[in-house]
Amino acid sequence: SASAASTSAGQASASATAAGKSAESAASSASTATTKAGEATEQASAAARSASAAKTSETNAKASETSAESSKTAAA
Repeated sequence: SASAASTSAGQASASATAAGKSAESAASSASTATTKAGEATEQASAAARSASAAKTSETNAKASETSAESSKTAAA
């Protein structure tokens, strides 16, 4: 019957809409996950930069110390 076909078409349309929303939601979740992964990478990168800067400072401090020792020896 035409009425049954119409109801069926309506249900199919509703299902398609729901599937579309579901796909949209999945895409949004994937996008959020990608953003979070990007942020984590950025934080790891920043931590590596900090560690590198600390190492440089340490090296500079040792160089200053060595220089001071040399000056003391020269003055003596």
